Amino acid sequence: MPDSKTKDSSDLTIQEHCIDLPGESVQCWIGGGTDKLKVILRKHRDVIFDIHLGNGKTYSLETTESDFYNTREKKLVCAARQGRVTFNDGERMHVWVSRGFRGSLILKCDGHVLSEVKPNEWDTHRYSDDPKEKPAPIIVAIGHQSNPQKPITPLTATNKETSNNDEQSLHVHELSKEGAPSYILKFFEEGGDSLHWDKKDIITRNWIFAQLGGAEAYMFDNRAWIKELLNCEFKLLKVIHKSGTKIYVVFNGNNKLRELMSATKYGLQHPKILKITGGAGGAKQTWEATGGAVKDSIKLFAKEEGKMVLKGAGLAVVLTIGMDMAEWYKDYSEIGPDGKRKKDLYDLAGKVGIDLVKGGLVAALTTATIATCFSAVAGVVVTAAAAPVILVVLGTIAVSVVLAYAVDRIDKAIAEKAGEQDSATWVTKKLRHIPQYLLETTKDTRYKHYSITRESPI
Repeated sequence: MPDSKTKDSSDLTIQEHCIDLPGESVQCWIGGGTDKLKVILRKHRDVIFDIHLGNGKTYSLETTESDFYNTREKKLVCAARQGRVTFNDGERMHVWVSRGFRGSLILKCDGHVLSEVKPNEWDTHRYSDDPKEKPAPIIVAIGHQSNPQKPITPLTATNKETSNNDEQSLHVHELSKEGAPSYILKFFEEGGDSLHWDKKDIITRNWIFAQLGGAEAYMFDNRAWIKELLNCEFKLLKVIHKSGTKIYVVFNGNNKLRELMSATKYGLQHPKILKITGGAGGAKQTWEATGGAVKDSIKLFAKEEGKMVLKGAGLAVVLTIGMDMAEWYKDYSEIGPDGKRKKDLYDLAGKVGIDLVKGGLVAALTTATIATCFSAVAGVVVTAAAAPVILVVLGTIAVSVVLAYAVDRIDKAIAEKAGEQDSATWVTKKLRHIPQYLLETTKDTRYKHYSITRESPI
């Protein structure tokens, strides 16, 4: 209970009662000859959050034990009710806390903790019960660029009557822009550790994210026909013409409502069907579709229908390279017993290069596998049973994941034969020998058989 005291007047007794923040409930006992109550608001502590990360995100502020006051909305935020306040990047959030604040102010972004402010641990000064004594303000600046035209003013107009004799101090806790999302870097740095789900220790958290990224890329690049045919079924129909036998892919549903797949049936070798079937129906079509899949696996932009479009496969490659760099940076930051870093740029180049090759190989094998499956079904039945199109989508993703795992297992097996942990390590060692090899093979050997003689000056 906040402190209170009484003082005598000429004809009545006035009881004084102190609160720390506006909106706090007044709980006190009035008895005896007291017939008046005087509520005094003690000086609070200012806590200012000044975040400039430039990402357009929204941040939230909550408390673990004690309440705080939101000056923007002029509202008390209660810890017991799990209250919180939100604000945008670049918006200065100014709150008040009491001098007896307990617990922490938790600053979050997307559910992750950016900063944990503990006012009474950061400022260990013991303040008196004098309502006029004001605790030192605290400013938490993240990615803030100093601007002389926009100074930080921790004291508002209602707080400026503090006595000039009071000793004032300012606690500024600045976090760098790079350090704020460090939890993301750490998450992917540690994502390369095996989950021990398989004997070869292939499956890691980053490996799973890479497969999810590949699935998202496939659905993004094929979103046009997936959206139109998602609720449709298809069947393979073999029709014997005078010119020969032809296989058709027949879709149910109202074709007039579709823009891309506007026909009821398409030949198995129709250009619009190649992405669905992987080029089934002929070796030439399968080869072309496989080659196109390899090229698309590393493209960030591609020209389609006369305009440049963003490719999901390229975004998946960017994700893979980013995770490779995070894993590499973890080892790069460590110093070995010989005083050197555990990894260098050769290791990064080797790992990224191998992963790009694996990505292209998996894309090619997935396309060829889907084409083989369609061709096999078309070759043995006259009319196949109707199957949902979503089955093709999920089947393609599943085949891609299985082949990715198979390629990694083969990679491990080949590396073990060479006495290495994986092929990236083997490639890295070869890369380190390239500069010395070039130095030796590019020397001018025309004069190597001539001895050097020195003549005395005349």
